Amino acid sequence: MTQHRRKIHKTPAQVQPEPVGGTVTIERLAHGGYGVGYLGGLTVFVPRTAPGDVVDVRLTEYRRRYAFGELLALRQASPWRVSAPCPLYDRCGGCHLQHLSYAHQLAHKTVQVQESLERIAKLPDIPVAPMPGSPQPLAYRNKVLYHYDVVSGSLGLVGRHEAQILDVPHCLINDPRADAVMARLRTLLAAQPALQRVVHQVQVQVGQRTGEVLVTVIVRTALAAALQRQLWDGLHDLVTGLYVHVKARQTPEVFDGTTTPIAGAQVIHERVGPWLFRIEPQAFFQVNTVQMERLYTLVREAAALRGDEVVLDLYSGGGTIALTLAPHCATVHAVEVNRQATLLAMQQAAALGVTNCQFRTGKVERIVQRYLAKGIRADRAILDPPRAGCRPEALRALALMRVPHLVYVSCSPPTLARDLRLLHDLGYRTLDVQPVDMFPQTYHIECVARLSRAAG
Repeated sequence: MTQHRRKIHKTPAQVQPEPVGGTVTIERLAHGGYGVGYLGGLTVFVPRTAPGDVVDVRLTEYRRRYAFGELLALRQASPWRVSAPCPLYDRCGGCHLQHLSYAHQLAHKTVQVQESLERIAKLPDIPVAPMPGSPQPLAYRNKVLYHYDVVSGSLGLVGRHEAQILDVPHCLINDPRADAVMARLRTLLAAQPALQRVVHQVQVQVGQRTGEVLVTVIVRTALAAALQRQLWDGLHDLVTGLYVHVKARQTPEVFDGTTTPIAGAQVIHERVGPWLFRIEPQAFFQVNTVQMERLYTLVREAAALRGDEVVLDLYSGGGTIALTLAPHCATVHAVEVNRQATLLAMQQAAALGVTNCQFRTGKVERIVQRYLAKGIRADRAILDPPRAGCRPEALRALALMRVPHLVYVSCSPPTLARDLRLLHDLGYRTLDVQPVDMFPQTYHIECVARLSRAAG
């Protein structure tokens, strides 16, 4: 919900007394993990609540038609509420749904997908399959970004209040090998003031099936050679490779500067089905290896390839989807805006002996328009955009190319619904949507949607 918040300026004649709080019955869950209730006709979004809860709420932020509230007291607990297994759950910002049983997390996430299609896309009749559970609802994250607060000396995860960094000795959803690296780094930082002054963040990537660990220490200024050696000496028995990234500017992006290998391997590997993929610090790779296999199986089944198709893989990242589809079709044209990711995909293809993938770097909407101008046509298009979804120009270019079948992989039901609405207006029909729980204990939802171009 945060992306829609904005300040509302009212004239004196418009100002009405606003409630400061009250008792609310939570009726459903919304995107973002918020429980939704009503107070004096005002829709109220309350984190860490469950449908069926009766809660006392203090309102913290007002908008034109809704407000955000803070849970003060639980008057009556929902029958779906459980005790969160993490002792830091109420303070940490990493998880949002630990107060619900896992079965009910899945059920409510499925409903959220249906509601997005109905409310945003205005497409109420699209079949949404129930979300199957993850065989590993804890300890699944293979990549973690930790933050360092030089004032408090905390190295850990962002708390619910963004200015706060929590030392989390054992995160229930992270791979335990990441926790071990963090414990060692806390010791190194405590003993070395020079490190404390420059460390900003630490990224840990784990090949869960290979046992390999890659650490990238993100610093504000260049790290002296002696400190680099101390880091490697302190971590070498736990990690496969070590990088340092010097941020050129203080921006929200994690990587915005120069990344340098310090010691050990420059890549690690992860096995997904029959594939052994390379992982670098800036490469996109799904954070849940087990569910990644399920997701890619769903994509392949949704594409229904016979072996002779030309496939577009748009927003292709490090090429993992393109490479898994390559044995099942004639040609894959993969498009990715990040050049480093494209180079990694090309290296992956060479290492795997895949020869029928062509990789391009550039904005999807521009590359697809070039394909169209060159007369390149495709039988299938796979779209796996970032959370913001696809640019309208990209979807219009696909419609002009008259690609008969689309498979849309989304990590945001609201932007998926928005894009399905536009595709519907461009002549496509959504056949069905399958949610996948890539991120147990959190509000995030992955979906695979199948679309077909309408006749005529």
